[in-house]
Amino acid sequence: MGYLTRFVVLILLSSVGYADTASLSESQDASDQAGIKKEAQTLKPGDMVPDFTMAATNGFGQRLQEARGSFLMLIWLGNCDECSERLVRYQLLAESLSMDGLKGWFVWTPKGDDEPPKMRLPVLKFDSYWPQSWVFEDQPAIMLINADGRLDHLITGDLNDNYRETEQVLMRWMARGLDGQMTE
Repeated sequence: MGYLTRFVVLILLSSVGYADTASLSESQDASDQAGIKKEAQTLKPGDMVPDFTMAATNGFGQRLQEARGSFLMLIWLGNCDECSERLVRYQLLAESLSMDGLKGWFVWTPKGDDEPPKMRLPVLKFDSYWPQSWVFEDQPAIMLINADGRLDHLITGDLNDNYRETEQVLMRWMARGLDGQMTE
């Protein structure tokens, strides 16, 4: 997608993102009545991850299709109101492996007056009325998505409790991919 097109899409997304809570709930009610409400999906390793586009609370929005050809660690936050402190380890892990081709994205689902985490990695904002977005049923979760867009590993449950497992699985997964299984 060209930069101008991406810029226009992101401007539209950000204008929607700054609407007041009342207009958001009115839009959501209208979307529900129009049958646009997003159904949560459950995936298992080996499944293709559906393409999505989401606005980011801290910069440019992201589209899964644009991450193809790279490793992607997608972190679904679940209940998160200013939860930056518990995410720092995941951010540092993703940043330390970025030179090896890892991208890291957080997906935040706001509830009420929740504030997004303040992170350097993209924090994507899920909105059910945005037709290009997608929600994962089992939150919180860490998805390791391969270069072809297929879910290779899924770790669900508390992010603090699952950090060590995530780190170990991620290192083995990337080592296998860097040995020739990853397409560029």
